[in-house]
Amino acid sequence: MKTKLTFTSLFLLVFVLLTLAACGLFHPKLPPSTAQNLPPETHISFFYIPDTTLGPGDYWINHGDTVWVQDTLILGLDTTVSVQSVSWWGDDPDGDVIGYYLQWSYMDTPVFTQDESAIFYLPLRTQFDIYSLSVTAIDNDSLQDPTPAIASFPVFNSPPFVEWKLNSIPLTSRTADSLHVSFTHHSFYWDITDIDGQETITDIFYALDDTSSWLRLEGDQRQVMLTDIEPGYHRLFLKVKDIAGAKSNIISFPDPNSDESKITRWQVKTPVGDILIVNDYQNDQVVYDHQNLYKGIFNDLVGTDGYSVWEIGGARTNTANTVPYSPEDIELNLSTFSKVFWFTFRGANSLNESSLALTRFVADGGILFMNNAQKAETNSRPDTTWTFTDIDSVYSYTSSGWVFVDTKINAFWDNTETDSLLELSVSSFLSDRLYAIIPGETSTLRYQFEDTENNFSDYTGTPPVMIETPIGDGICYYMSIPLYYLNGNSNLDDLFRYVFEIDE
Repeated sequence: MKTKLTFTSLFLLVFVLLTLAACGLFHPKLPPSTAQNLPPETHISFFYIPDTTLGPGDYWINHGDTVWVQDTLILGLDTTVSVQSVSWWGDDPDGDVIGYYLQWSYMDTPVFTQDESAIFYLPLRTQFDIYSLSVTAIDNDSLQDPTPAIASFPVFNSPPFVEWKLNSIPLTSRTADSLHVSFTHHSFYWDITDIDGQETITDIFYALDDTSSWLRLEGDQRQVMLTDIEPGYHRLFLKVKDIAGAKSNIISFPDPNSDESKITRWQVKTPVGDILIVNDYQNDQVVYDHQNLYKGIFNDLVGTDGYSVWEIGGARTNTANTVPYSPEDIELNLSTFSKVFWFTFRGANSLNESSLALTRFVADGGILFMNNAQKAETNSRPDTTWTFTDIDSVYSYTSSGWVFVDTKINAFWDNTETDSLLELSVSSFLSDRLYAIIPGETSTLRYQFEDTENNFSDYTGTPPVMIETPIGDGICYYMSIPLYYLNGNSNLDDLFRYVFEIDE
C-alpha cells in the first residue's frame, strides 16, 4: 500500500514538472519594454489678410532709409496687417496637452497660456517688418514639442485715413452759400480709419491757418473745440500719425477744392452786446423782412453795438450755416449773452437740437423770448416735453388760418397799465393754421386772442398764444404766433423793452 502511494506521488510530481517546463517552452519570457513617452505636436492656423503685394526686389523709403525685401518668407507673398487673429492646437499620442508657450519674435521670453486662440496687435515701429510667432505645446508629462509651430507675418504699415465726422460740418451744393459764419469758438469732429487698428494712432495734429505750426492732441481724441478765435477769415487743417510714423491725408475746413461742398470761406465774428437775435426762419434768410424788422427795433432800443445776430440756415437757404453739430457750440452761442430773442415760422426749425442748450441758458439766469409760430400742416407742433418752457397741451385754433388785420391780442401782465401798453394788434393778414398753447402748471398766461365775437377772424373763443415760465434763475416767454404780424399798435419795442428789462 505504501509502495503504491509513493509511486502515485512520484508520478504527479513528474507531471507537474513537465507541465511547467512545457509552459516555459511555448511561452517564453518577454524582453524588457523599450517604449518612451512621446511629446506633443503643435499646429497653427490663421486667415491671411493681405494689404500690399510684395515681390522680389521690392523696396520702400521709410524716413529716408531704403528697406529692401529680401527675406524668402515673403517673396511673392502679400504683406498683411498688424492686427492678427491666430488659433493653435496640439496633439499628444499618449497623453493630454495641458498648455502652450507663445513667443513672438519681438518678445524676450515665452509666455504660458491654456488658450487656443487670440487677437494680437503687433507693435509697429517701422513701415515694414516681419513678425514670427512660435507656439510650443506641453503635455501632462511636462514634455514640450521639440519642433514648435511657427508662422511669419510680413507686415507693411498702412497709413491712416482721416475725414470729418458725418454731418459735423455743414455741406452745401449752392454756390450762393459759400460763406460759413461763427462766433469766436468752433468745434470740429473727425473719424479715423486704419486697417492696422485704431490703437496704432498716436498723434492728432491741427493747425489754424498756418500749416507750419501744428498743435498736437493724443491719438485717441476725436474732437477739438477752438475758443477765442480772432475775428476774420480762417481755415482749419487736420492730419493724424500712427505709431510707425505714417501720416494721413490732410483735411481742412473749409476746403476750396472740395467736390462735396461749395463752402470756401469761414468768417469768425466777435459777439457784441447783451442781446442775441436768433433767426431760425429759413425762408426769411433771402430778403430778411422779419430779421430787418427786429434789427430796426433793437437799433432804437440798444443801438447797433447792443446786440448780435445768429442766422441758422436749413436745407434750402443759407445751407452753410445749419445748426451746429456740437451742443456745446449752441450753448456757448447763447451763454455769451443774457437775453435771447429766437424766432421761427412755418417750416422746420432747430428747437429740438437746441432744447438742452436753451434750458441751460434760462436756468442759468437768462431771459429767453421764444417766438415759435409753427403751421399745423407741418407736424412740427410745439413739444410739451421741452424743458425750457412748460406747455400743458396745444391745439390748432383755426380751420382756415384766417386772422384779419386789427384783431386784438389781449395782454395779461398783472397790471392794468402794463396790459394797456402792451396790448398787441394784428398788422398783416394771417393765413396760417397755427397753434394755441395751454399753460403748464408752472406757466402763466400772458397773451390770448380777443373773443372772436369782436371780429371776423376764423377761430373760436380766446385762444392762448403766449406764456411765461420761470426755469431756474431765468425766465422763458413762449409765443406761438409770429410777432412780425402783431405790430398793429406799433408797440413791439415796448414789449421787448418790458420782457428784456431794458431801461429807457
